[in-house]
Amino acid sequence: MHSKIPIAQQGRVGAIPARAEAVSSFQLPETLAGMLPSEKHLLLAFPGLEPAVQDRRLWALAEWMGVSVKAIAALEGKPLLQRLTEEFQPGSLCLAMSAETLVLLQQDADFDASLHRLLDGFLAELLVFGCTSAPEHQSALLVLTGRAISGIELLDAKAERFSLPRAAIQLSRQMAGLSFSGTYQEPAGVFELRDNAADADVIMTANERPVFVRLKQGSSAVYLLAGPLPDVDAPLSQSHGMEQHYAALVPPLIFLRNCFHESCWHAPQSTARLIIDDPGLSKRYGFLDYDLLQQSMQRFGYGTSIAFIPWNGWRTTRKNAARLLGENSRLSICIHGCDHTNREFESQDATLLDIKSGLAMQRMEAQQRRTGAPFERVMVFPQGRFSTAALQALRANNFLAAVNTTAYPVDYSSEDIRVGDLLRPAMTRYNGFPVFLRHYPRGIFDFAFDLFVGKPALLVEHHPFFREGYEAVEAVVTQLHNIEPSLTWPSLSDQLTQSCLQRSLPNGSTEILFFTRRFQFENRKGRSEHFVLSKHEPDEGAIRGVTVDGVNVPYDLNNGHLKLEIHARLGQARTIEIMDGERTRQNIGGFGVRHNAGVLLRRGLSEFRDNTLARNEGLLRVANKIARALKVTGIK
Repeated sequence: MHSKIPIAQQGRVGAIPARAEAVSSFQLPETLAGMLPSEKHLLLAFPGLEPAVQDRRLWALAEWMGVSVKAIAALEGKPLLQRLTEEFQPGSLCLAMSAETLVLLQQDADFDASLHRLLDGFLAELLVFGCTSAPEHQSALLVLTGRAISGIELLDAKAERFSLPRAAIQLSRQMAGLSFSGTYQEPAGVFELRDNAADADVIMTANERPVFVRLKQGSSAVYLLAGPLPDVDAPLSQSHGMEQHYAALVPPLIFLRNCFHESCWHAPQSTARLIIDDPGLSKRYGFLDYDLLQQSMQRFGYGTSIAFIPWNGWRTTRKNAARLLGENSRLSICIHGCDHTNREFESQDATLLDIKSGLAMQRMEAQQRRTGAPFERVMVFPQGRFSTAALQALRANNFLAAVNTTAYPVDYSSEDIRVGDLLRPAMTRYNGFPVFLRHYPRGIFDFAFDLFVGKPALLVEHHPFFREGYEAVEAVVTQLHNIEPSLTWPSLSDQLTQSCLQRSLPNGSTEILFFTRRFQFENRKGRSEHFVLSKHEPDEGAIRGVTVDGVNVPYDLNNGHLKLEIHARLGQARTIEIMDGERTRQNIGGFGVRHNAGVLLRRGLSEFRDNTLARNEGLLRVANKIARALKVTGIK
């Protein structure tokens, strides 16, 4: 992840964002003229001598999403609204303030006239957040909206059903028409709309009542938010994950994306991939029939990666490798552990993990030489469990990335992973090594949210998902294409090496955040362009060079971020590679006969379970209970 000041170095809850552009004093500048000649800013007005908690949260989120913020005290000097109409160009201003700030501004005798001038030409967008049922808030909104908002009522329950109406698809994009369950961590209200608000865009509802709306006032778009704002610096855990922040995150993200467009971080393309864990390369495995899967992929246009256990490499035949992974196949294989023993990558023994990672890679390379079966240098951790030392071992053994169902190592601390980390396509907090997250297709909203913020949509399943055939996966694929018609399904390696966020800079350049040490991109901007590329690299001593298309290039490495600048002609594809220090790869023979015999037993039991017992649910339950007791298969 990249930011001028990483989240880890920002203050905790309520701290003022510490980026270079963030103002250190909160006085209104001598003049506002010239603030926006080349770059659109979010102008954040706050009520007192310094921003309140909700102001700071919006400020931090906006900057994390690549938006330049200028914060000003609403009551400093000449009345704010008057100064804005005097010193800004018409139609140029994106303004945000809390309902409390709006109440204070209304105390000015010239408020009504200044507001109407602002709404009738100067203001492009206005966000009023923190709207509550307080009488003064309701009175201020009546004036602002021409009485279109008649009041605000406090929600009567913490547990809510949040929905994004399909009618607002131009605003909520992939999330339109979808719902999710959640809770507000703070009291929130819902808006009462009058009949004259019939043309209002209801962007999000809680229990079918509006909490986030957009109205047209004069020539301006006025966004009103009753719910709380998110804290991008809030720590996450497996018991308090990202989904609990959806309700607070979705509205301001929609506002920022629609106000700042390409100057806000966004992905240049939307991609997806299905990953199926465990199967070997044979005609079928459990309920997975490869011929039927290939036919389904061809009909519905999706792609699949098999998370392949390297220990099985000696069992793959040339015939099956050619049949399943031949030219134009929509199928590929990546790496699923080493032996797939019980929790094998949650160890914190660096030497053991280095051996396991190296052996996994060695086995996959041997299979490729023997059968011609290509593979992707991407790790899927068995049982989803891994340690921070495991990520270091993967990087040392030339893995491209990890894809996992959780971002949390077994040894993470409560302050390690924050909301902002999971707003990036990959989590790179540990050693700069990327962990991309995947989801089971139990609902579509997780994938819609990922696509909205620029992450790839990665689906995970196991062979029992195909017990009744392929209609279930085809239904999910159809839903994904409905919410994102431009969705593509490249190979997992291509998907991850091309995964990035980009934004347009005021000077005409494009800034790109990338996440894998090998990064590929193509200039699709319509003209020759200058690109500024950056990647989170906390271990500065590990890097020995950077190449572009195989040629060494200069780069900067400061404050945990690597940065370089390149040019690319229209349509030109370029490959960037970050090279770590040299290390000698040793030929690893394994862990001995006894260990290998144990692995053979585990694999045999697992396959007997999946290929035979899985067809009898009663026997399967008994077998799983025995397996857990013996700890022989890694079943949780």
